[in-house]
Amino acid sequence: MKRLTTAAVIAVALGASAVASADTFDLNYTFADNTDSINVVFDGTGNFSGGSLVSVSNITSISSVTLDGVAWTGGAGPLTLNAFDPGTESFDAPSAATTIYANLSQNNFAISDVNLSSNSNPDQLFEIFNDPAGYGTFATAVNTLFSDGSGNTPTPIDNANGIETLTPVPLPAALPLLLSGLGLFGAARRRRAV
Repeated sequence: MKRLTTAAVIAVALGASAVASADTFDLNYTFADNTDSINVVFDGTGNFSGGSLVSVSNITSISSVTLDGVAWTGGAGPLTLNAFDPGTESFDAPSAATTIYANLSQNNFAISDVNLSSNSNPDQLFEIFNDPAGYGTFATAVNTLFSDGSGNTPTPIDNANGIETLTPVPLPAALPLLLSGLGLFGAARRRRAV
């Protein structure tokens, strides 16, 4: 029975650690008007402090972006993440070194369907800037390929005073790990029965 309890504790710990080290993250931003919101799902490395997610770096891919529930599709190219450099007032080339922070006031990035360091004409764009000496502090989003029932293209913008949440997405891979732990229970139980 003691081995069975130990196996259960190990299985739960392994399952919990898999969720805590998730490689997929969810960024939600609700604009200050409370009617527009954007959701971004992307892969990267979470940086935690005291159990709280502080930032995500080493961003390798952007799985999806939705603005007001409408998915970004059909753009000029793949979704690209560019860091904004307040020192040069320009976008850096796409890089995994770009970081997305849980603290809204630390963000300087844009996600679009073009490389903003060489093309300033995206069809789809979401950006958060904190550049007090230059462009100012703001968040904006647009999907020019979509228009609502009234024929308008939603283009929310605010002074980056909306509500941002950045959270790890529980990975489905944790489920097989948990099931393998349960399999250990079964194997231990069978062994005891024999």
